Amino acid sequence: MASEAEWGSDVVVEMMQRYGIEYAPTNLGATFRALLDSIINFGGNQTPEIIECLHEEIAVGIAMGYGRVTGKPAVALVHNVVGTLHAAMGIYNAYADRTPMIVMSGTGPMGLKKRRPWIDWVHTALVQGNLVRDFVKWDDQPHDPESVPESFIRAHRVAMTEPKGPVYMALDAGWQEAKLSEPVIIPDIAKYAPPTGVQADPSALRKTAELLAAAESPLIVADRAGRNPEAVQKLVELAEAGSIPVVDTGGDLNFPSTHPLDVTGSDAVSRSDVILLLDVDKLEQTFTTSNRYNREKESRLRPGAKVINIGLFDQWIKSTTLDFDRLWPVEYTVAADTSSAIPQLTRELRAVLDRDPSRKKVLAERLERTREIHDGIRKRFRDQLEKGSGAGSISLGMLAHEVWERVKGEPWILTGNIGAWPRQVWNLERPGSVMGGQKAAGLGTALSRSIGAALAVKKNGGFCVAFVGDGESLYLPSSIWTAVHHHVPLLVLVLDNGGYVGEGAHVTWTSEFRERSTANKHICTEIQNPRVDFAALARAQGAYAEGPIENPADLRPAVERAFRVMKKESTLALVDVRLIGREQ
Repeated sequence: MASEAEWGSDVVVEMMQRYGIEYAPTNLGATFRALLDSIINFGGNQTPEIIECLHEEIAVGIAMGYGRVTGKPAVALVHNVVGTLHAAMGIYNAYADRTPMIVMSGTGPMGLKKRRPWIDWVHTALVQGNLVRDFVKWDDQPHDPESVPESFIRAHRVAMTEPKGPVYMALDAGWQEAKLSEPVIIPDIAKYAPPTGVQADPSALRKTAELLAAAESPLIVADRAGRNPEAVQKLVELAEAGSIPVVDTGGDLNFPSTHPLDVTGSDAVSRSDVILLLDVDKLEQTFTTSNRYNREKESRLRPGAKVINIGLFDQWIKSTTLDFDRLWPVEYTVAADTSSAIPQLTRELRAVLDRDPSRKKVLAERLERTREIHDGIRKRFRDQLEKGSGAGSISLGMLAHEVWERVKGEPWILTGNIGAWPRQVWNLERPGSVMGGQKAAGLGTALSRSIGAALAVKKNGGFCVAFVGDGESLYLPSSIWTAVHHHVPLLVLVLDNGGYVGEGAHVTWTSEFRERSTANKHICTEIQNPRVDFAALARAQGAYAEGPIENPADLRPAVERAFRVMKKESTLALVDVRLIGREQ
């Protein structure tokens, strides 16, 4: 099919339209001035819509949040070499988090006669994808407009093939700005769809079902299975088929927190004789307890416990960064897309159990024992919450509770790290409602990822609730301007404890271990003198903001007011909450 494009950059926009790319988070650079014109005038700023950002890492963070929630890519636009380098941390976060994303940069012109002295030389690389090649799935630098359709098709296909991840395209400024002499042919993209999901080895699933059926204390541990929302109900059916307790490690919402088989927060790993892992790629982290200071580790596994691992992590490993933990001995490693493997395993398990009716009593008894454990965990958190309610200061539990009281029943999506409290205080039941906050590789993108998440649910009346640390909030604070400018519904709770408490504890431990003074442990760990006024920082960018809130009695009214403004005006509203001795 012949393209309707007049200019080289129009072809890029037409490809984005064919794939229904909704958003293009952008920090403007002259090397894609032609592409920006094409999005605005050729595409009408509709498919995609520009999301104006004030830093490249914000653009990539928004694309990451959007991709995490929807499972499909946005296109982040960054400026040649320097923009790519600014964006690199965000791209690496997306890579570590297995998030689909297309990052496009301008480059060149590659033709020497078209380069301006100095400026076009320092902003051009050979080839530009080398800057991020170690932490993207694929990169390309199409030579001309005629090469763009196949390049974009492959980029989209690679990004969307499990395990998903970011890809990178560098677009020559020379051909972007050139008028086409003849139409570019665009193929039927339906003929180039991503491959279907990897199916599990049937014999391995059969053996797994037999182990689970014969187990005294089986357990399921799930980390990223819930990235496919339909997998949540499938996991419920598997757990119920065998009365198998489930631990949700929080990469996504994998299992409802209110289900009686949910034992997240218990010592179930150490008590289980057969453990099924679903999309868990950090086995050492799952099966050991470690002292965060002296680096000592102990196994949590029961002697003789059998482990089965289902997922696609071995299809992902690269040698650049060591994000794969140590090797761990398991009975079976089953390469499969868990969204298809789980129902297959459920059928096998039911078939095994149907052959032994005597197991029904065992399953019923195990369900009741597990229900008691589940209820006990939630009661323990409620008791902690009540015990701390009269302490005169605001705790994480109190904050989680007050926010839940305001948003329950609403179409929220949750981001950020506030420990175990949301799982035990909120009713986490809706698939896709939690964007796991601890799987990315570093600080800096919490606000921008939350904006992307809010964009993903905005059209359906949803909004995002983001718990963001004080230090984290200072990495890319101009994210706030983007959310206000584009009317993105986002409720931000700043966890303001005046510093990097976790890092400060490391400094204290090191000094004490070396028998040195801790008198200056505040150096480089406190964000004080002056203490940052986060509410003022947000208001300066047009946001509604309150705080700092220190009195527990003031917390609920402040959250209520911020929520009302966020919903009514579809904007970012921020509450700065002073926490005393924030839990780590």
